[in-house]
Amino acid sequence: MTVDLLDRRWKDHPPIFLCGASTAFISQVEVLPLRESSDDWIGITASAANTLLKKGYRKCYLILEDHPPLAICNERDLNETLPNLMDQPGAAYLGLYGWDQGTLSAGTVLSSAYHYLQQQSDTFQWKFSLHPALWNLEALYDVTEALPLLENSKITRSAWAFERRSGSLSKTESLLRWQGGSYRVFGAGMLAGKYRMIRALIRGLYFYSLNALLWIVRKVLGFSVQDRISDAMLPEKLFFDGPYPLYWSGVLQKGALNRNFEKFLLKGKRMDELEEIRRIINSFDS
Repeated sequence: MTVDLLDRRWKDHPPIFLCGASTAFISQVEVLPLRESSDDWIGITASAANTLLKKGYRKCYLILEDHPPLAICNERDLNETLPNLMDQPGAAYLGLYGWDQGTLSAGTVLSSAYHYLQQQSDTFQWKFSLHPALWNLEALYDVTEALPLLENSKITRSAWAFERRSGSLSKTESLLRWQGGSYRVFGAGMLAGKYRMIRALIRGLYFYSLNALLWIVRKVLGFSVQDRISDAMLPEKLFFDGPYPLYWSGVLQKGALNRNFEKFLLKGKRMDELEEIRRIINSFDS
């Protein structure tokens, strides 16, 4: 499904390579050799980065299988602007889950010459999050190689462990050259489509109004009511519009359909898309 939606919504995307599978189940992608255990996510990613480097690639978009694009992508920025911005020395990571629209981030916003990228703080725990991102392949390889197996537990080699552990690697000697090299996009400034200015305005007003409402409710009715309103708005809040429109926690959660994502599609009356996702998940179960 993710590959199909990439073909539909990012028509001029770069070549797609699949890693983590032993055989090709999608005709339009190349499968990279699986040399590690299938539950060693960090090892699989390190091997894939090394293989692509040997093929002559220097950058790649790393996209987990349950993070399809949820709307039309901004092909010009994905294919040209962002790769060009990553040519600066020391650039390691450029996250497509940007710093705006209510996301958790920390760092310094750069000037318009850099399209208002946020240079993330080296002390920020999630500076290498696994939302779709453009990676310098050497940096991806170095980060994964700096995460050895701990306590003989495969849990320390999972995707979740990668996010949690990579955020505390700033002072690791092999990664010193990537310090200060983590960035995030300004999503509202890189929307695609002819109505992108209207979408950016609506998205901005949505978060401004929601924050104002929550502040008033907290002052008048207390934290418990504020939390209930915030939870009710969560399905919409977790959508991030940008050059690669995505959902914060992906399509799946603990092996099942993400309930907030389901509510998001229901609210938008995107029934065809929801039924397709349900059908795919059911096929896994059977």
